[in-house]
Amino acid sequence: MRITIAARRSELARIQAYLVGEALGKAHPEVCIDYSFHESLGDRNQTDPLWQMPEKGVFTQDLRDGLIAEQFDLAVHSWKDLSIEENADTQIVATLPRADMRDVLLVRRDRWDDIDRTGRLRILTSSPRRSYNLESFLPQVLPANLAALEFVPVRGNVPTRVRKMWQPNADGLVVAKAALDRLLETEREEFAATSADLRRTLSECRWMVLPLITNPAAPGQGALAIEIKRVRQDLRDLLAVINCGDTFQSVVREREILSAFGGGCHQKIGVSVLQRAYGEITSLRGLAEDGAILSNYSLYSSGPQPPRVFRDKMWPLALSEADWFARESIPVTL
Repeated sequence: MRITIAARRSELARIQAYLVGEALGKAHPEVCIDYSFHESLGDRNQTDPLWQMPEKGVFTQDLRDGLIAEQFDLAVHSWKDLSIEENADTQIVATLPRADMRDVLLVRRDRWDDIDRTGRLRILTSSPRRSYNLESFLPQVLPANLAALEFVPVRGNVPTRVRKMWQPNADGLVVAKAALDRLLETEREEFAATSADLRRTLSECRWMVLPLITNPAAPGQGALAIEIKRVRQDLRDLLAVINCGDTFQSVVREREILSAFGGGCHQKIGVSVLQRAYGEITSLRGLAEDGAILSNYSLYSSGPQPPRVFRDKMWPLALSEADWFARESIPVTL
């Protein structure tokens, strides 16, 4: 059997297609795999900010049209790029284990002294979610007295956005950690130069991995969506072997939550769902279209409820009753 896997033409998209192809080839050694790479509307238009472009299918519709026309057998997307609404002719049927879903803040080392002196920080991002959630968080946690935090729109693939940090109007960048990890970890020779350039550039940055409790990701971030034409039961059976059920369940849940607030990648909403042995952790934060402020971090237990503990069996009831640590002074030399 021979199948063709399609994806966007960017280096990250090709790496992701190869990851699916390698997993499929390992599970089904008898399958011959070809690749077909294409430009999307979002790739062709590098001028308009994403929030000004059509919300549905900017990076995915061209591939979906190719599936329907049977130009190739399956398409690999970054799941966060897909619209919330399902398509009548195609279906997401599988995903690989999810990469790290968190965002990373990069700040140029050569700009830090000036940032600390002026209290002004300019960050490249075109994500309303990131801008909204980080506006209140970063001034609290960065080791600088920030008086002005500005978010500047940016377009381009990941290496291009990283390079744009060295423009005069930029100090830093927020980017998905999964994208950086995949570009840095690939062992394919065709990406060696990009990986090396990216590694050198990152060495000139200070960085922070942003916690999900305060900056939950876009639904599906870090996960790959494997899409087929709905009538292809043969591919559905083939892909079932490589599907990661926990990842699939988490992304579906994230998309359901976003859909309850209207859906769409232009929303100022982040939601991340983590599957753990003890239950499902959900982080939801942002601003809904009706002005409602969203802030929720919760655990839904998947196991039996623990036995009730009565007050007379609890200790300590107040922190003042507990002597947790022995403390001693440590001399510090600056």
